Amino acid sequence: MKAAGVRKVIGITAEGVFSKTPAEISYMDANCTKWSYATPTTGRMPESGKEVAMDTAALQLLGVTPELGAEVTVSYSITDKDQTAFTVTDTFTLVGYWDYDELMPVHYINISRDYADDIEAQAVKTGLQPFRTDLNVMMASSTNIQGQMEQVDTDLGYTWDSYTDPNSVRIGVNWGYTSSQLESHLDPELVIAIAAFLLLVIFTGYLIIYNIFQISVAGDIRFYGLLKTIGTTPRQLKRIIRQQALLLCLIGIPAGLLLGYGIGAVLVPVVLRSTQLDAGITTISTSPVIFVGSVLFALLTVLLSCSKPGKMAARVSPVEATKYTDAMQTKKKQRSTRGAKLHQMAFAIWDETKKRRCWWWCLWHCR
Repeated sequence: MKAAGVRKVIGITAEGVFSKTPAEISYMDANCTKWSYATPTTGRMPESGKEVAMDTAALQLLGVTPELGAEVTVSYSITDKDQTAFTVTDTFTLVGYWDYDELMPVHYINISRDYADDIEAQAVKTGLQPFRTDLNVMMASSTNIQGQMEQVDTDLGYTWDSYTDPNSVRIGVNWGYTSSQLESHLDPELVIAIAAFLLLVIFTGYLIIYNIFQISVAGDIRFYGLLKTIGTTPRQLKRIIRQQALLLCLIGIPAGLLLGYGIGAVLVPVVLRSTQLDAGITTISTSPVIFVGSVLFALLTVLLSCSKPGKMAARVSPVEATKYTDAMQTKKKQRSTRGAKLHQMAFAIWDETKKRRCWWWCLWHCR
């Protein structure tokens, strides 16, 4: 165990303005406050008496302006270990507040230890059980947190799976450590299977892009042979093919990023809801690092895929290019017996225009 923090929950309010997102009234020490993301950015934590600190969203729901020294009236249900409750209404002095995070499952209303102990003493006098005290611990390793905590309970002679056994100390893992839960449930065979599938997807993508460029170069092989007759060097031919690939990337990569993000935003919540990893709140990251990494990976894949076709175009001689193209045209004539289609003519005109532009580009750069 790396560190520990204590929290005593005295009640909850889940009605009225807090019906959508409940609020928990509790005492937290410094560590627990930090780990619960409930550290005041303005003011301080409650130290004595009826001092209170809470998030700005809770203050807004209560109709209180976030100002230090403001009076805050809160009605909440006292809850002991047996879940027996009665209602308390108190007015507190605001000594600290922080901005509310929309990802938080509850509003935290932090009170002083003196106030928590006083309310607990009053509750016990009425026949209620002592309040629940939580011990929050920070483990040295974030791997398999659930298993580590179960082992701690076992070593201390407690159980963790009962609500009624007095010797049971129940445990739970912070919802923010979902990735650690995932890691603890992944067996080596599943990890290998996922890695193999990802490698297969990457290799398949490479082959598809490579074959597209291979077919494109083979179809324009006569054109590249003619370029060599006017003095175009193999290096310049490779550059032509590489620039064509980069032009396609300029169009395809942004479209792929937008499409991939849209599909992921729809499918990820659906997939998580079907697993034990659903924490009730799912956010899709828009970190620039992810998009930049995707762009670099796509560029690298395309450049590697067009490398070999570029070498093929650079090695071909004008005579070989003419023979290769004549043979392909003969086969096409033998297969084509129904005349030209409108869409075929459109693609042919577009292809011819592309070649003419590339021809003038080469003439300009080969002067």
